[in-house]
Amino acid sequence: MKKKKLIVYLGILFLVMMGFSLIWSIYFKEKTAAVVKVKEVSNDFIVIEDQLNMKRTIDVPRVITKLIKANEEYFVEYESSLIGLPKLVSIEPLNER
Repeated sequence: MKKKKLIVYLGILFLVMMGFSLIWSIYFKEKTAAVVKVKEVSNDFIVIEDQLNMKRTIDVPRVITKLIKANEEYFVEYESSLIGLPKLVSIEPLNER
């Protein structure tokens, strides 16, 4: 009997923790802005490399991917959370002078 109660309590605790993590990931997103070089362009995502040579995959709408060129520099803003790929907020090409 005690074993069943323990399992029920642990199950409830697990569900509560999952609920909190879901709420956290929905409402608390980290926004990042950086000058990056686009390494790869696909239908649903781009791979960027920042000035510290760190690569990151970002979820991008299909309409936007047709306008982005690989091996070009851009100023990007994206949001990331605990769940899923970071999502693109804005992107602007850098003009070479």
